[in-house]
Parts: sequence; C-alpha cells; structure tokens
Amino acid sequence: MLFFRVIFVVSCFASNLSYANDSLPPVLNSYPKCEYPLLMQARASDKAIVMEDNIEDAKQALLQNAIIKVRQQAAAAGADAVILTEVQGIMGNSQSLRTIRHSGFEVKYSLTGELISLCQEDLSLPTVYTPYSSAGVRQGQTQQQALATNIQFEISIPVKNQQASEKLLPLAEAISLTQGFYGAEPGMSTEQVQTLFGTPDAVLTLKNNNMAWIYGQEHLVIFAGSTAVAFQQSNHILSAEIKMRLVENLRFQQHNWQLDNRFGRRTAIADIRAFYQEQLIQLDQYQFALQRKDRQLILEFAPYLDVKSSENQLQLVNISLLSRPVALEKIQLKLPSPDELTSLKSSLAKLATLAAAGSFTIPQNTIFNRIQLRDGNELSVLTPTLAVSYRNGNIAGLRVTNIINDYAVSDIQQQLALLALPASRDDFMAQFPDAFDSLNQLTLYGDNVEIKATYNNEGLLDSLNINWY
Repeated sequence: MLFFRVIFVVSCFASNLSYANDSLPPVLNSYPKCEYPLLMQARASDKAIVMEDNIEDAKQALLQNAIIKVRQQAAAAGADAVILTEVQGIMGNSQSLRTIRHSGFEVKYSLTGELISLCQEDLSLPTVYTPYSSAGVRQGQTQQQALATNIQFEISIPVKNQQASEKLLPLAEAISLTQGFYGAEPGMSTEQVQTLFGTPDAVLTLKNNNMAWIYGQEHLVIFAGSTAVAFQQSNHILSAEIKMRLVENLRFQQHNWQLDNRFGRRTAIADIRAFYQEQLIQLDQYQFALQRKDRQLILEFAPYLDVKSSENQLQLVNISLLSRPVALEKIQLKLPSPDELTSLKSSLAKLATLAAAGSFTIPQNTIFNRIQLRDGNELSVLTPTLAVSYRNGNIAGLRVTNIINDYAVSDIQQQLALLALPASRDDFMAQFPDAFDSLNQLTLYGDNVEIKATYNNEGLLDSLNINWY
C-alpha cells in the first residue's frame, strides 16, 4: 500500500505538469531587475515512504509536488511569481516498515519561498540568479564571479516580537532637514528613539564605540554612544544574503514617506532638481545631498526604464538623514580580534561533533553583536564568515557562511580550515558517513545535534551550520 503511494505521487505530478501548472504563478530563475513588492513567505512540504528501488523517482515527484503547492499558495495570495529561498531534502529509515522484507525509507522535501508582485524592470541592471531554479535545483551561477555557486544560508535573524506593553507613537510621513526622519531627529537619545520606533529587531556594535539598531531588513539607526547621529532606509552593514533572512518589520515596510511632504519613492530626478535647484548638491552619479549647518539629507537614486520615452531615468529610492560630519561609508561592524578568536578555536572545532554543546561558555570579550532569534537564542557575529548562536552564554549553534559582505567561497574555506572543520563534501561524508546528500545539501541528525552543509559544483563547502538541542 505504501509502495502505491509513491506511484500515485508520480502520476499526479505528471498530470499537474501537463494541465494545472501553466495557470499558476511561475518560479523565477533570477531576481526581477526592480524593487519588487514582497507579499508574504510561503512554506510547503511533501513526503512518502518508499522502497529502495523507487527513491530517485520519489525524490523528483515529491520535490515538484512541493513546488506546485507553493505556486498554488502564490495564486491564492494574488502574487505574480515565486522566488524559492530554501529547499531541503531529508531521507531516513522508516520504523513502520521494519517487518516488511525490504526496508523502507521516508523521503521528505520542504520548501520556503517568497511570494512577490512583479514590477517594471530596468533591463540595464545585471542579472542576479535566485538561490534555486524553477526546478528546485541550486543555481550554479550568480552575479558575483568569485563565487562558484550561490550560497544557501541556514542562518535566520527574525524580527523581535513587539512587547504587548509597548505603545508606540505613529510614524510621521515626512523626511526633511527640518522635520527629521519619520519624526525622529539627530541628537535623540536611545530612549527617545525607542519610544518612537519601538524595540529594535537587532542591535549591532560598531567600531569607534558606535552602535546600530536595525528595524526589519533595511531601516537603520546609528548611535554615537547613546546619541542618534544617522537614520537610513538602506542597511549597508549586513550582506544582501543575510538581509534576505531578516523578517520584515511591517510598520516600516508599509510606511508611506515623503521628502519635504512633496516627493515619494520613485520621483524623477528632474522633478526634484526643478524644486530644489541650486540647493541640490551632486555627490556622485547616483547620490545627491540637501544640507544645512548641522545635518544632511543623502538622496539615493537608481536608473529605471521609462516606458514612454524608452530611456533610463534616475528615480529616488532611498533617503538618509545624518548629523554633520558623519561619514556613512566608514561605519563598520566591531568584531573580535584574531587573538580573541584564537582562544575560541579549539572549543568551536571540538563542537563540530555529535556531542552536546551546553558545557562551553562564550567569553564576554568576544560578544559584541546581539541579534535576538525567534527560538529564544541570540546570534553573535565573530568574523565576516563566522557566527554563533547562544543561550545564557552557552553555545547553541555555529554558522560558517557569508554574513557581512560578499565573501568568496575561498574565504569560507579558510574559515572552515581555521576551525578544523570539513571543507569539502568528501571530508564531510568521511567524518559523518550517515549524512544524507541531496541537491548539493548534506544533512545529519544526531540525538541532540543537527548538522547541515551546502557545497558548490566543485564539491567545496560554501556553508556549514550546526545546531544543538
């Protein structure tokens, strides 16, 4: 009976491809070349218990059925398309078939995707491939030539839940030199900003004793000591890949702002120039400034294709308000020194086993950045490619992946080598021979640990994630 479950899945899959799929929103192979609206995230899974000689057919059928489920959710939500952000395949021995002549296997696929609306694309922008293709296969190419394949990130930095007792003032629509940024002003204290904006979703320690609060994926407040010195709509500290894992703060995402109560997002540069005239100072090709003695507005533009004229047109996309003189390009995350990390090396490497992790405590001098996770743990960034999650100072997880900037696979390989961790698929399978290998992803489940890694087309690991329970 269980055998026929697989045959049924395969036949239904073929039928869906022939008839139902054409009417469903498609899965994109590359990101839209525009600021597309994200409607919601969707999750779907499918599983079956199969015999050994049907495993490969079952994998393909279950994967495609899960993709169809995500596309059906997109249709129900009114979305135009789907971007697959995570594909996980799991296979294990089934206890329920131990009495049958041949052992059975449980095969399961779980997918996560973004349901989006399409927008007017700027065809002059480079093509950036999504993490997974329309077939659910990891993409082997990205915009960045240094990477052999796109990196999959298991790290998650969700929004910190707003406390029930936290009553927030409404955000102002205006951004201006005189009215501030959503009602906030440079010079405000941390308490004043929190009263207006709410509890930040992440708190990062910067160099020079500065601090950054993050709201959602992009909105950023920079503090010098306890005084706000900059407000940004664009987060340039964390890598684009990590920001994609941040849950949006809808209070900021859906906020309709206006520059001086006149100009909204996507206003043409010609209209802004006509209004401000000589007050508008050009900084570079895409950045302009409005300023007075003690503060400055940075206006960031991007080229968009104008349908009527068939020409590219600069349009307003982001605004930053900062005290003068604050140089945003010099803002950098504070990280532990190499000497401080040396004391962690042997302990972190030892944790890459099936042993429990609760006995090791992180030295306080290596914890600078605290990002609250949904499971109650906190995240600390140690290097541009290394982070640990912890609870009450005890390590609960280890992440080797691209965290801050766009680092190549070679940087991740170097980090793995420094921690004496497996750096290739062959090394991983030699150390953990019971791991399940599917779609360039290695998965191992122990009694109290979960280890996942992804590898590129050359067999080199480009991410390694360990969680202890």
